[in-house]
Amino acid sequence: MIFRRLALINESQKGFTLIELMVGLAIIASVMVGITATVFQTFDVNAKSANHMAASMQVQNAGHWFSQDIQMAQVIATDDDVGTPETEVLTLLWIGWERRDQHNNQLIDTYVVSYTYDNNKIWRNEDVDTDKYDSGGSFVETIESTSSVLVAEHITTLTVSATGGKVTVGIVASVGDTVEDRTYEIAPRPAH
Repeated sequence: MIFRRLALINESQKGFTLIELMVGLAIIASVMVGITATVFQTFDVNAKSANHMAASMQVQNAGHWFSQDIQMAQVIATDDDVGTPETEVLTLLWIGWERRDQHNNQLIDTYVVSYTYDNNKIWRNEDVDTDKYDSGGSFVETIESTSSVLVAEHITTLTVSATGGKVTVGIVASVGDTVEDRTYEIAPRPAH
């Protein structure tokens, strides 16, 4: 008997009422708003994360290069060479190990590395003079080579000071709204 009444109710219905449609649309709209908010939040978090990673990588890369070269340095200068258009923040000099080539010639490398900071970029400029001596110890020639490498960009502040046998390098990178700030204290190799 109950099933007959239900059958009669279903036969008399031809569709949804306006209220049922509005409730259904409200539910779908609520779900869509939630999905849209989640997608936008994901994009925002990804952008912030990418900016943080970019700023961190720039600071870490600069710290790596400064540390590597300062630990090799025998002479350290933090003065700007006013004779050049770049702003030198650090100039390092060291003499490499003596070595021999395939003809038993003695080779001695002298490295001069300068770091420049302009337009929010740090550049590493390396000049290497290789003095060549023959097997008898007589000077033959000097071979010169130069290279420049972009160490870091998005650098908003760079400070370098040498005191107390240590070099202190402060680096601030800014990418988007993210700011990364690190200070490195690096000791050069001991003098012989």
